[in-house]
Amino acid sequence: MRRRKRRSSWHHRKCRSNGGTDEVRNLSRVNMYDHQAWHRLFRNWEAERISEVINEIWLDPDWELVARRRR
Repeated sequence: MRRRKRRSSWHHRKCRSNGGTDEVRNLSRVNMYDHQAWHRLFRNWEAERISEVINEIWLDPDWELVARRRR
């Protein structure tokens, strides 16, 4: 059985289109396929919008995901 190479790519934690930069603290190395899936699901939305969609569609209604700015 052939194994696929696990390719990776850089993910901007805060999208450049939303004012994010190429600084190391704003970049994460992620699996390319996971990265593509993230953007298919959440496009370039801000964290608050992503948490709204996750709560609305994906999470058990007894739970809530909260996104808040770090202090």
